[in-house]
Amino acid sequence: MQAVILAAGLGSRLKKLTENNTKSMVEVNGISLMERMLRILDKKSLSNIVVVTGYKSEFFINYIKSLNINTKLTFINNEIYDKTNNIYSMFLAKNEMINEDSILLESDLIFDDKMITEILEDKRKNLALVAKYERWMDGTCLKINEDEEILDFIPGKDFNFKDANNYFKTINIYKFSKEFSKNIYFPFLEAYMSANGKNDYYEAVLKTIIDLGKNHIYAKVISEDIKWYEIDDEQDLDIASSIFSTGDEKLEKYQIRYGGYWRYPKLLDFCYLVNPYFPPKK
Repeated sequence: MQAVILAAGLGSRLKKLTENNTKSMVEVNGISLMERMLRILDKKSLSNIVVVTGYKSEFFINYIKSLNINTKLTFINNEIYDKTNNIYSMFLAKNEMINEDSILLESDLIFDDKMITEILEDKRKNLALVAKYERWMDGTCLKINEDEEILDFIPGKDFNFKDANNYFKTINIYKFSKEFSKNIYFPFLEAYMSANGKNDYYEAVLKTIIDLGKNHIYAKVISEDIKWYEIDDEQDLDIASSIFSTGDEKLEKYQIRYGGYWRYPKLLDFCYLVNPYFPPKK
């Protein structure tokens, strides 16, 4: 088993934080997203960690090498990262993924070690990690049945708030067998890029495969006690820093927000005058 990390993007929504760094070099509580991810993966006895770079590639690679990760590292550079989306970065990792089972991760994630343990220990060959939809989540969602079979991918543009209680959010961590990559996923990806170009998301290919009615990939619903967050902007970074703090530091970071607690599932705020009808489900 190997890991493939897609890390080519600009991270422009993080503004000044990515002027001199890549998105995954941004720190949460003193440790970068990339270092945290690599340290977790380094403990899982993987054969290889493939990192698809792009923005500030040479600088980024030197940073990763400085972390002294014990697992073998392979770097692939997306030279047209500013003209493409992650579907093309995924395509560049084809040769690695068709030859070995892979865990696929996006580089803007922060998560507990337990999340990788769970996906590795699950005997099913092809999995999408998902969480029950909460109001603070955005991006691609899924509908699944009681057997965790994926019924539909719901991109952000097709999100239906009336149906939100039936949605699960993709965490952007997947497990692909080499057979699935070779015989199904990449043939579909290449056909999709041929028809639609390189400026799309790799999950659009999964939606196409699911729409054909074949259960090639299952959802794995993570338990609520496993922490994770996707970081797209400075607000996300601030929230993640509080979620991944502990003890008195965690309490302090929650309190200095002075409200806005609706972004924290299960946290109730009794300190301020509130509108009990806000936020509505939408």
